[in-house]
Amino acid sequence: MMIRRAPVASEGFVYIGIFALLAWAAAIIGFTVLSFILALLAILNVLFFRDPKRTIPNEPDAYLSPADGVIIFVEDSYERDFLNSNELKISISLAVYDCHINRMPTTGKVVAAKYTHGSFHIANMPGWLYPENMKKKSDDNERLSTLIETPDGKQIVVSQIAGFLARRIVSYAEPEMEFKSGERFGIIKFGSRVDLYLPEGSLLDVKVGQRVWAGETIVARMGN
Repeated sequence: MMIRRAPVASEGFVYIGIFALLAWAAAIIGFTVLSFILALLAILNVLFFRDPKRTIPNEPDAYLSPADGVIIFVEDSYERDFLNSNELKISISLAVYDCHINRMPTTGKVVAAKYTHGSFHIANMPGWLYPENMKKKSDDNERLSTLIETPDGKQIVVSQIAGFLARRIVSYAEPEMEFKSGERFGIIKFGSRVDLYLPEGSLLDVKVGQRVWAGETIVARMGN
């Protein structure tokens, strides 16, 4: 199944337009170097907000990556926003050059969404570089968590986490909305991290350090 969208997310239009307009204005009045820098920033924003086509695996038992990036943690972790229980947590680090679009990891209905205000510590360092105290601090970062229930009653949580640079989280997933696996549901502007909480017993299909793509990479499969 192919999801077809514009090549650039609408959230980036303002940034791209402003830098492009400023680059044009700088060129008109003769500030060549400034015009070049502003044009480069416009191009970088096109890359940041790109929304490429994705081929969604037609595998009902698969959990897909909700974000582009690199797996930095795979661990049993307490999910505190909704489930209040230990779940399999897969943490994905998004660099500034990654596609920022977030996609649904499974088909299901949004049960609830919760925005938690917090800090803006670095949240997307590779696991082997992460000091334990920094990891604990990043757990208190500002985040938007979404609770999703699959057709067979399994509950998972996707948590979009703000960071040192990424301070703008966008989600269009509201309670009672239904999504198909791989559908676009939000964006984190300029990187950071996405945590995916899956039911215990889920069968892991990735490892730390592996690169994943939103809506394409199978990160785990449903257990019994």
